[in-house]
Amino acid sequence: MTAPFRLYGAELSPYSVKVRSYLRYKGLDFEWRARTNATQEEFQRYAKLPLIPVLVDAEENAFQDSTPIIEKLEAENPEPSITPTEPALAFLSALIEDYADEWLNKAMFHYRWTYPEDQESAAKRISDMIFEGAEKPEGIEDQVRTRMISRLYHVGSSAETAPLIEGSFTRLLGLLDTLLGKRPYLFGGRPSLADFGLAGQLAQLDSDPTPGILLRTQAPNVVRWLERMDAPKADGAFASFADVADDVMELLRSEIAAAYLLWMDANARAVADDASGVSVDIGGITFAQKPQRYAAKAFGELKRKRAAVEDEALAALLTATGIDALLASSPQDNDAIDAEDAADEDDED
Repeated sequence: MTAPFRLYGAELSPYSVKVRSYLRYKGLDFEWRARTNATQEEFQRYAKLPLIPVLVDAEENAFQDSTPIIEKLEAENPEPSITPTEPALAFLSALIEDYADEWLNKAMFHYRWTYPEDQESAAKRISDMIFEGAEKPEGIEDQVRTRMISRLYHVGSSAETAPLIEGSFTRLLGLLDTLLGKRPYLFGGRPSLADFGLAGQLAQLDSDPTPGILLRTQAPNVVRWLERMDAPKADGAFASFADVADDVMELLRSEIAAAYLLWMDANARAVADDASGVSVDIGGITFAQKPQRYAAKAFGELKRKRAAVEDEALAALLTATGIDALLASSPQDNDAIDAEDAADEDDED
């Protein structure tokens, strides 16, 4: 019997393993189809853009972009829920998930393609997957490595920004390790959207030599949580917003407001101005990269979600951490930004 879903993805794609983890959590029957030379023809039949993951349902409808895929499936399969019933906590989940997709991804890409041992490991695994045990063309690993190194600027990784990216990553590990020492998942006894977003990126970092050592030596609670997130289960209810607020305050202040949202705001303004580059001071370091139109669209969506929640406790937390000031900045017109912009940025690949 054919599974109702087929998920085309890759083990080295954070967004692919994010959706796979979600499907496992929901108990939805699916077939994992690695994007290889052998599956390329059928992948192209369904993919509007050359990006993974692609989810195909029983009616042969195809969907791309990890967050909309999960949101669509969640609406159709509400139990066990990944959305806290308190709107304030649900917004924090969406905020942290977007942080993972748009900011933590920079650390994932940076470590993988900056350090020689990580470059060699990733290039070999990617080429092994593409050729799926067949004889590989001579020099293919070097070709993969060269191409991906050339894209470091697209995520803002450089010798100048390395201290910022790596400092942000190690700070996150400390904060998450403390959080996950208290609860099995970020917000209680079951995973939220934030768990899936963070785990997608951190599973990749854990699989690479350099950041993997950091995870295993500095964040044992995070490593155990990653093992749970490979096939997560609902073992309890969500905690209350009141119980969670103090625990996430430093994450919101030092990572989300002081790094991720500063960049998102500067990026959205650069896109609106049709600038050739985006540059912003983060912690005394100039962070520069090519503007990302898709991230600007995500920023607009995040502002929309924030405006939809009227909650005094949430407002107090987001004001104290500096988040609301950034989300209340002049909104950009992102209506003209199409999902095809992601194709030039490798956001989902």
